Amino acid sequence: MKAYLINLDRAPERLATADAQLRAAGVAYERLPALDGRALGWGVLGPRVSRFRFTLVHGRPPSLGAAASTLSHHEAYRRLLAAGEPAALIFEDDVTLDPARFRRALDLIRSRLDPAKPELFLLCDHEGETPPTGEGIVPTGPRTACAEAYVITAAAARRFLALNEPIHAILDAWGLWTRRGFAIWKVYPPAATQADVPSISHAATAESRRARWGWYIVLWRARLALTRALDALLYKVLGR
Repeated sequence: MKAYLINLDRAPERLATADAQLRAAGVAYERLPALDGRALGWGVLGPRVSRFRFTLVHGRPPSLGAAASTLSHHEAYRRLLAAGEPAALIFEDDVTLDPARFRRALDLIRSRLDPAKPELFLLCDHEGETPPTGEGIVPTGPRTACAEAYVITAAAARRFLALNEPIHAILDAWGLWTRRGFAIWKVYPPAATQADVPSISHAATAESRRARWGWYIVLWRARLALTRALDALLYKVLGR
């Protein structure tokens, strides 16, 4: 299976760490230079982001890091489609793999992978949901938010590029994407963890910080529910 590793040019030490992890797991990968939000700025990234729709979905405007991260994954999807492969492994450079679990996870995924379906299989999970016992593949929960290691089908890659450019949601808002035609699964036990805290998870950390403000979180969530309802209506009207 084709594999891509997303890595910033200014982070060679992360590349070295990820390379060691992937080699230990027996993964031959292609490095994909990540878009650098700090260097590119909104002058370059702005036309590829819908700030209005993003604010509706997340209750806050997009950051350069979130936009660049999501667009970097989109570049991996374009490479997958250009290669004509049925599916691909996508890694971020903060991944840490358990080689034995990883090989078993791939066996489970291959046994049920359908390239014609818009599916993703997450090899990671770090949002505090109660894990199932044993080994297998289960649907993602509403709080699942990880993107350091996953398998994506060509159909899912094509659908992401059609629906999410200009970007209106971060990539790992998996609960949103399951409501928009994607089947997203978690493989248990998880085969991947993070070496660092990724920028793409800012949505979850921002929400947890707001929770400490007590009554304010109630108002914020009510507003978010209203804006997401408006975005859902736009999705039904626009089809994206």
